[in-house]
Amino acid sequence: MTKKPSSISTDRTHNLSIKGKSFHIKLISLSLLAFLIRVIYVIVFEKGDLLNGDAFYYHHASKLLVDGLGFTEPYRYIFGGEQELLFVSDPSYVPETANRNLPIGHIEPTAGHPPLWVIVLAFPIFLGFSSVLIQQIFCSFIGAIGVFAIGWATREIAGDKAGLIASGLASIYAFLWLNDGLLMSETLVVMLVALLIGFSWRLYSKNSLSTLILFSLIGGLAALTRVELIIAIPFLAIPILRDSSQDLKKRLLNYSAVGLIVAATVSPWVIRNLTQFEEPVLISNGSGILLAQTNCDATYFGDKQGYWEYLCGLPQPLGENGEATDESVRDKEYRKRGLDYASQHKRHLLTNVVPKRMARLWGFYAPIEQLRADKLVEGRSFSLSFIGLLQYYLLIPFSILGVVRLKQSKKFITPVVTIPIIATLIAAMSMGTTRYRVSAEVPLVICAAIGISYLVGSLKNLNTEPDTELAYNSATTKC
Repeated sequence: MTKKPSSISTDRTHNLSIKGKSFHIKLISLSLLAFLIRVIYVIVFEKGDLLNGDAFYYHHASKLLVDGLGFTEPYRYIFGGEQELLFVSDPSYVPETANRNLPIGHIEPTAGHPPLWVIVLAFPIFLGFSSVLIQQIFCSFIGAIGVFAIGWATREIAGDKAGLIASGLASIYAFLWLNDGLLMSETLVVMLVALLIGFSWRLYSKNSLSTLILFSLIGGLAALTRVELIIAIPFLAIPILRDSSQDLKKRLLNYSAVGLIVAATVSPWVIRNLTQFEEPVLISNGSGILLAQTNCDATYFGDKQGYWEYLCGLPQPLGENGEATDESVRDKEYRKRGLDYASQHKRHLLTNVVPKRMARLWGFYAPIEQLRADKLVEGRSFSLSFIGLLQYYLLIPFSILGVVRLKQSKKFITPVVTIPIIATLIAAMSMGTTRYRVSAEVPLVICAAIGISYLVGSLKNLNTEPDTELAYNSATTKC
C-alpha cells in the first residue's frame, strides 16, 4: 500500500505563507496611512512655502541639475554677490569684497552637500513637475517608503508584531515626517538607515552573498546622502566577522568586499570632486564652514551654546590677492578658522560646549529654544515640533526597554546602537540640533516598538496566568 504523505509540513508552510502575506498587507496599509498623514501635513502647513537654508539649496540645485548645469552652487547662481547678505540684518557688517561683486548667474561647482538627495529631487523636475508642492508630495511618498522600511527592519529583528508596531509609530512620529514637507535630505536618510539596520541584522541571522551586496550598495547610497553614515558601515558589517559557519579567511574577504562595493558606489562622485576642485574633496566639503559657524563666541558663550551662528561664517574667505575662490579653498579657510578658535578655548570646549552639543542633540538642553531655532532656520512649525518633542520623550523609555530586552535575549544589538552613538559623536564635534538626530530616531523607533511588543506580551501573560491556575484548581477539586 502506498503511504499517504503527511500534510503537516505542507499545512505549516501554507500557514506561514498566509501569515507573511497578512503582515505585508498590514505593513502596506500602515505605509499608505503614513503617506496620507504626510500629504495632509504638506497641504495644510507647508504647501509651496518659501524654503529656508538647506531646503532652498536642495530645491534649486535639483533644478539646475535638470537644466544641464551639473551640481552648481544655487545661492551664488541665483543671488550673485548678494548671497552674502541674505541673512544679515545690517549690510555694513559684511565688507565689500570680490564675493560681494559676483554677478547673478555665477556658475560655480559645489559639493556642499552629498549628491544623492539632489538627484532624487530632480526626478519629478525631469518629468516636468518643478513646483515645490510636487516635490513635497514626492518627499511624502519617499517618507512612506521609509515607514515600510522601518517596519520591515523591525520584523527582521523581533518579528511581525514588533514590525507592525514600529511602522505604526513611524507613521505618526512627527520628527520623521516634518522633514518631508521641508524637502530635507533626512526624508531619504530615514529609509536608508532603516534598510541598513535591517540588512545588518540579516548579515547576522541569514548571511548570504545577496544580503552582503545589498547591504554594501545601500551603505554607499547612505554615504552619498549623509556623509557621516559611512562611519557606520564597518560597525554594521561586523556580523560578517562573527559568522562561525565560515573560516576566518572567508570572513575577512567578505568583510573587505563590503568596503570595495561601498567605495565603488561612491567613486563616481569622488572622482568628480577630485578633478573639479582646487583642494582635495571626497564626498562633501561642507565641514569647514560648519566648524567656523560652530566654534565662535556666540556658540561658546552666548545663548547659542552648542548650536551654530551664521554670522560666524562671515565674511566669506578670499584668495591671497583678494579674489573669489572655489568652494574647496573657502572650506579649507573656514576649517582653519574653526579649529583655531577651538584650540584657543580647549577647556571651555570640553567642559561646556561639547556636553551642551550632545544634550541639544538628544533634547535635554534648551529643548523649547531649540524648537524656536528650528522654526527660524528651517521653517518648521513650532506647534508640530512641540508635538514631536512630546512623542520623542514618550518613546525613550520604551526604546531603552527594547534594547534591554534584546540584550537579555542575547541578541546582537550593534545594528540598533551604532548610529545613535555615531550621531552623538558627530554632534560633539560640530553641533546639536533636532534634524541631526533623525538618523538615530530610526533605531529609536525600532527599539521602542520592540519594548512595546514585549510589554504587551508580558501583560497578556499576566492576564492569562490566573485563568490557567483557576482551571487547574477547578480540575483538582473535581477529582
